[in-house]
Amino acid sequence: MDAATKMTHSLAPALRVIGNKYRLQILQLLDSGASTVGGIADRLGLPQRTVGRHLGILEDYGLVRPDVSSGNGRFYALDRQKAAMLNASFISLMGRVGSSEPSNTRRSSAAATEENLPLAVPQTPEACKSCQNASFVREVLDELDQSIDKAQQYQARLRQMSSQVLTAQEEERKRIAREMHDDTAQALTSVLVRLRLLERSAENERLRGGLTELRELTGATLEGVRRLAIDLRPPMLDDLGLEAALGSFVQDFSRRWPTEAKLTVGRLGRIPPDVELVLYRIVQEALSNVAKHANASHALVRLTRRGRALRMVIEDDGLGFDLDAVRRSRESGLGLFGMEERLALVGGSLQVESAIGRGTRVSAEVPLPHRRR
Repeated sequence: MDAATKMTHSLAPALRVIGNKYRLQILQLLDSGASTVGGIADRLGLPQRTVGRHLGILEDYGLVRPDVSSGNGRFYALDRQKAAMLNASFISLMGRVGSSEPSNTRRSSAAATEENLPLAVPQTPEACKSCQNASFVREVLDELDQSIDKAQQYQARLRQMSSQVLTAQEEERKRIAREMHDDTAQALTSVLVRLRLLERSAENERLRGGLTELRELTGATLEGVRRLAIDLRPPMLDDLGLEAALGSFVQDFSRRWPTEAKLTVGRLGRIPPDVELVLYRIVQEALSNVAKHANASHALVRLTRRGRALRMVIEDDGLGFDLDAVRRSRESGLGLFGMEERLALVGGSLQVESAIGRGTRVSAEVPLPHRRR
């Protein structure tokens, strides 16, 4: 074992101690003067219990020492002699190793500049802090802090990506619906008018019958195209608002399916467009599930406003289902997951209640922003 390897082994505990970005930030703050746990927590935006845990690890290694105590708390200061010795050891090691450090051990600058998210770690029991394995417990808790931090950052990225996907999906739906209405529907309308003219001018009875069948088929196709365009992006939602769009959708649902659907709406006031779109999609998905799976006779959609929150309930008297089994299913659970994701984008929440033979109740609640005068 050469000298550089021996020195690396001797500095391994120090690397574990200061190889944490929060502890490095604490050392930098203490380098400019003594501070309390609360002061450091405010500067770094971390919970005081997390800062206290990091200070305990640094104190065990000798890099930090209690300085003075006052009414504002216990002050900590940097042990400059220990820090200088550790710095000299690192400089010596780097001089021996040179530039032979493997590239896979270097952290990227993007990872080093990631935003720190607040951690939700339970308070450490005092018995764990004072036992013989206190250092080990602190290291385990420190690893837990880092894992939670990475998980929260990953969750934030997933939420942002989900928002971008849903936004792009809505824009694509709007584009396709507009093209279907402006191009396909108008072309079919022109064909329908010409067929009517040919039908009236045809003298051959057999030819007239064939034109009649073709005209009826074209009319049904035109109606299907219009219905599909409305399902993709209802123009009434943009022009007249949520109440009118839901009223039209529920009425059309009752005509197309054997389930009698009703809509009751309280006084809503002004609603942000993104919230209107999310609630419309929730009703669309919920009633689609009723039509496909519930075999219900009645369905009710209620939309009310309570203070600064909108509450929407969709319930039916159908067959119901096993909620846990549906959530575990890769196919059936996607509908519930999609509704939850849409609501999360506007700060809302979803609650589903169902039992076999007792129908289903879907409740959504969305907070509304403050009104500006």
